[in-house]
Amino acid sequence: MKTITSSSGSKLRLLLCVAGLWLLVPPQARADDDKDPPARVGRISIVEGSVSLQPGGQGDWGTAARNRPVTIGDKLWVDKDSRAELQAGEATFHVGSMTALSFLNLDEAMTQVRIPEGAVNFRVRELRQGDVYEVDTPNAVFNVKEAGAFRIDVNEAGDSSRITVIRGAGEINTDGTTYEVRAGEQAEFNGAENPTYSIVHWPGPDGLDKWAEERDLKEDRSASGQYVSREMPGYDDLDDNGTWRDEPEYGHVWFPSDTPSSWAPYSNGYWNWVAPWGWTWIDYSPWGFAPYHYGRWAFIGGAWGWCPGPYFGAPVYGPAFVGFLGVGWGFGFGFGVGWFPL
Repeated sequence: MKTITSSSGSKLRLLLCVAGLWLLVPPQARADDDKDPPARVGRISIVEGSVSLQPGGQGDWGTAARNRPVTIGDKLWVDKDSRAELQAGEATFHVGSMTALSFLNLDEAMTQVRIPEGAVNFRVRELRQGDVYEVDTPNAVFNVKEAGAFRIDVNEAGDSSRITVIRGAGEINTDGTTYEVRAGEQAEFNGAENPTYSIVHWPGPDGLDKWAEERDLKEDRSASGQYVSREMPGYDDLDDNGTWRDEPEYGHVWFPSDTPSSWAPYSNGYWNWVAPWGWTWIDYSPWGFAPYHYGRWAFIGGAWGWCPGPYFGAPVYGPAFVGFLGVGWGFGFGFGVGWFPL
């Protein structure tokens, strides 16, 4: 890893950054620059057991890694005796075993997922005017109407959907008919065409619901929510892995704990090509999402600290904030290429 720290190298650093980044962008990606990538992204925040990811919903499946961004088209499969968690804006999806989930839309105004089979508990912390949170099953479409916690269950055949409103309120559309569901109610739809339906009282939480509630409470109690937008995926993982300090020049700064004196950002992870952004940093640290995709790093008082900066509105995601040095490169960034935090 190559790092430039002297203030006299600022102009050189900028030129190298621009030149290096351009060299690392394939021609096709340069041709697509007129398309703005989504400002909002999802994050795989928990992986327990066997969880697989199919980027873009095409090609080979691979192991889902914690801190990998997810976006439109990505498909997730959670195997037997496994579970996963996904964060996306004001929503958090807790995915149970033997469950398939894919993102149909994911941007600042709309989060739309499809669940063809399995069980998902999800929470929408805040529902702003114009926001859409929609879950599609094979025989029903559920839209959140009041923020709260919800549960979706779909059988393996895909012809039976059970939609529960734990807190909040929602609206279900199936076969041209709309049903309202309030807190404490559970709606079940059976049949692929002209499904029959019933609405009953929710019988109470199971293991997935209890785990989801624990995770939601942890996020709600996060002290880091005082310093950054709560729409920023991964902010709650900063609490247990570092400390916040006020620095005159930078404002609120977060310093990771349990790092050696020689540690520097972008040194404990790997680069992965994630469309539509391109090369994206995936960090191994449990806290390694928010500090690498939002804000900037600064070397302060002999240590690296993360500076989120002031925030107004929803945070805007970036694949990484680094400059590249060197012109020779290959798969996974070959010999002759280094990078430094910006």
